[in-house]
Amino acid sequence: MAREAEFAGHDNDGSDDLGFIDDGVGATFLLPVGKASHTLLHELRNVVVGNSYIAPYSNRRGILTFVVGGNPSIGGRPVNERMTLENAELIVEGRINVHSNSISRLELSVVGRTSGFKLNVPADISYDDARTRRKFGSRLYKFSAHCDLEAIADQLPNDTLDLYVEFDGPQLEEPVRRRFGRSRYLVRRHSRSTRVGHCGKTILLTPYYTFKAKNPSIYSEVFDSQVFEHMRSSVAERKGSRNHRPRVDKPVWVIGELPYKAQDNGLHFFKYLRHNHPEIDAYYVIEPDSPEQSNLAGYDHVIAFRSKQHVDVALAADRFIGTHHPDYLYPTRSPRFGAAVASVPKIFLQHGVMGAKWMVPNYGKKSSDFVTDLVITSSEREKQIFIKDFGYSADEVAVTGLARFDALLADDVDVRPGQILIIPTWRPWLQDPETFTESAYFERWSSLLSAEVITGLVEEHGCEVVFCLHPNMQQFTRHFDRPGVTVVSQGEVDVQYLMKRSAVMITDYSSVAFDFSFLDKPVAYYQFDSRRFAQPHVSAKEELPGPTFVDEDELTSWLMDALTGRDDSADQYRQRSRRFITYQDRRASARTFEAITAVQSSHSPLTRAIHSEEISAAGRLLRKHKQYRPVMKQIYKLFRMLPIDPNIIVFESGQGRQLGDNPGAIYDELVNRGDTRLKVWIYNKRFPIRDDQTIIVKKYSPEYFWYLARAKYWVSNQNMPHFIHRRSQGVYIQTWHGTPLKKMFLDIDQIVGRDEGYVARVTEATRQWTVLVSPNPYTTDIMRSAYAFGGPSVELGYPRNDVLLNEAADDRRKSVRQRLGLADSDFVVLYAPTFRDDKPTTRGRFAFEWPFPPEEFESRFASTNVKLLVRAHVLINTKIRVPKDSETITNVTKLPDIQELYLASDMLVTDYSSVFFDYSLLKRPICFYAHDLEKYRQELRGFYLDYSTELPGPIVESAEDLYHAIDTARETGQLEGSVPLADFVDRFASADDGHATERVVDALLDLGEATAKKTEPRL
Repeated sequence: MAREAEFAGHDNDGSDDLGFIDDGVGATFLLPVGKASHTLLHELRNVVVGNSYIAPYSNRRGILTFVVGGNPSIGGRPVNERMTLENAELIVEGRINVHSNSISRLELSVVGRTSGFKLNVPADISYDDARTRRKFGSRLYKFSAHCDLEAIADQLPNDTLDLYVEFDGPQLEEPVRRRFGRSRYLVRRHSRSTRVGHCGKTILLTPYYTFKAKNPSIYSEVFDSQVFEHMRSSVAERKGSRNHRPRVDKPVWVIGELPYKAQDNGLHFFKYLRHNHPEIDAYYVIEPDSPEQSNLAGYDHVIAFRSKQHVDVALAADRFIGTHHPDYLYPTRSPRFGAAVASVPKIFLQHGVMGAKWMVPNYGKKSSDFVTDLVITSSEREKQIFIKDFGYSADEVAVTGLARFDALLADDVDVRPGQILIIPTWRPWLQDPETFTESAYFERWSSLLSAEVITGLVEEHGCEVVFCLHPNMQQFTRHFDRPGVTVVSQGEVDVQYLMKRSAVMITDYSSVAFDFSFLDKPVAYYQFDSRRFAQPHVSAKEELPGPTFVDEDELTSWLMDALTGRDDSADQYRQRSRRFITYQDRRASARTFEAITAVQSSHSPLTRAIHSEEISAAGRLLRKHKQYRPVMKQIYKLFRMLPIDPNIIVFESGQGRQLGDNPGAIYDELVNRGDTRLKVWIYNKRFPIRDDQTIIVKKYSPEYFWYLARAKYWVSNQNMPHFIHRRSQGVYIQTWHGTPLKKMFLDIDQIVGRDEGYVARVTEATRQWTVLVSPNPYTTDIMRSAYAFGGPSVELGYPRNDVLLNEAADDRRKSVRQRLGLADSDFVVLYAPTFRDDKPTTRGRFAFEWPFPPEEFESRFASTNVKLLVRAHVLINTKIRVPKDSETITNVTKLPDIQELYLASDMLVTDYSSVFFDYSLLKRPICFYAHDLEKYRQELRGFYLDYSTELPGPIVESAEDLYHAIDTARETGQLEGSVPLADFVDRFASADDGHATERVVDALLDLGEATAKKTEPRL
């Protein structure tokens, strides 16, 4: 590898990996090799050293990096630059970059989700030498692929087709397969549909983009050609105007579920209408060859999906009433048809009680792919979920109960005492048949079905096991065939009948668990991969109607107890269940009818425009404009001229990246007390809200400036931006984020890795503090010295540490471990290092670098029960590389609350981070891995304590010594340090007793103002 132009253009603007050391004689700059203005990259080959090897590569940040004893990151994430279907041709253009390998072959794979269809299209590929040089040596390739769809028209199925990229190269051991990548808004905006014909059939191909990742897929829809032409001409005549709607004598309601389904809320509501409301022309839409067509036997107004009648009825509809997205009720997923019926009210019947899975990307108010005018729910608790988490208004959500409950609660099926229903939900990332059998999903469910306990129940006790796959996973049914296990797909059987007939249910995140619990029968959640799912809408620990497990043995033990009636917690889970069903009178369909009759379309052309993806994209671009923040600073000054509101409290933790820490503990205490003031969280993502008076705003959004200007109280654990000034009557409660070990700010002899304006900015930000929440006198003295803070402080204990000491700590530990997929027998090591000032990436952000090869750690502890949780500092903004498919190492940086990780772990490994002050309260082993001790002490920060003599655990400086310390802690449960843990706690955490938050709230947040009066209108 050669670096040209002596790193020309590498300006020191405070945003590069540039460290500075003043040695008293001259200046020394620490400059990683890389990030030159031009980079020449030749073939990089592994170098064998003894029994190991060194693999060089240019990493994502353009730094020359060496991996010892492992494989470097391949990269290879395809980016969609164009995907369209025009003139009967599939056209794909993209780019892909790889860190350490060249690409010699690349092809596009088009794979059907359920049909078995697969098409490989060779791609033209070109090496972009100029851009590779500008991108610091990360090899960039451009590729394009074209496919004549007319030539394969006879092969195209009724299916959703996913796009993959497969590439190979001289240094790759095997071909690499990647999902064709994320797509920018403009790329999606310019995608087009096409159609091809074959033997009297027309196949309409429409681009589709996945909810979360915006990966491109294709809807392939097969029509009778005459029906297609009828639909095309009918839509053209209508042109989106209600004046062109066909004249009918009665209101037309179109009802359905997924096109092949008739067993859920759609079916039950349709039957109710046909029996009780002849004044409504209710039609049910279903595929003519669906096996569930038999559930509609004896009913008229059942129309074939994608038939001429379907087209006519859909264009005449007054209501679309479905269990999923409304376009499942249309004869096509084409946006043109959706636009033709845009003004017709849509009703979301749901297909289960919302709670166990985070579904906002699918069904949220701001989802670009979903629209509804009314959401049907089962309880006030669920209604609040749709208001707070999904963003709907109260009048867009009705509490009626689900129509299927009318049949569910009928006592008309005998229970089979030994029938076990196992019914997992789907995984959106498991759609590739070629890799399915390598997944944890396949491995864990297969293992459970073959477990000794399950086999014994079947063979010795005559139990029956029914394994029911989600419709989206039905293509994998054959992989689960086992003796004594009946494997079915939800489209093949009546799931409600299975639930009523079964004695016990095991699921993972499926909403059917709520239905089962409404029958007062035991249900358990097997959540071995919960870390791959976003935080659910409800608390698994406090609200789900059954226990959660990650360990198979614990689950099967519970199963034995449940089948024999020895489950002592049944009453507790029954009470939880009741919170999610308001009515048990079998009149859900009647209430649903009343709600639907009253609904009006809320999606006028103006409303649709306001909530369109175009407006959202424009807003994102606006916030990225260089003038946005200067303008908002001036607007903030205007906002500050308005009256201050004593009933608004703003919370921020980790600069908008976290929810926990001290601000989180104070917030939870206020919610538990029923505080009625408006609580505003500054947070860059969504999270489940369980308080009616809580909202979320994104950092630097217009709402962010509005609420900071209006609120009387700010609660934060770090500085606000220096240009945000507190109101003179405002109260800024600075809780900070730990007891300091390393020197900070003004106490540092020479500040490294910051630009010249850093000191002035932090000084201005610190001047806004009103009061400091301090864990001990030691911290108070340091904060006064390091930040020149002269205001009052309160030393009442640290709020964030209450969870470590209160009576719920053991239950919370178990809950967190389950959520992380950890077994009770695992010895869990939490690795929580601080950042390095000499590794900056952008202003105020730093790079993470492993001090030991993670592959080496994986190999060293693979045969043990050791699990490593890696938690990076909040100022780290680079990716943490974890070995692929690692079962030993987990990156938990994105988890919002590090206190939960303390509870979940059995040992702490840190370096110079203050985390050990809090962790010491647990009296668990602590090890200090100070691999760069002298450099950190002499050149970067230095310490307030004597690092060698005042720490409550051993100091190690090599990876091998660290591994030995972990082994010792695992075997003995303790590690010896310079200071006994008990003495250390007495010095630094004597006020922590599990009730610190109560004292802080009493002292600093005047509850006399927490009245029930309404706050001023929200922005």
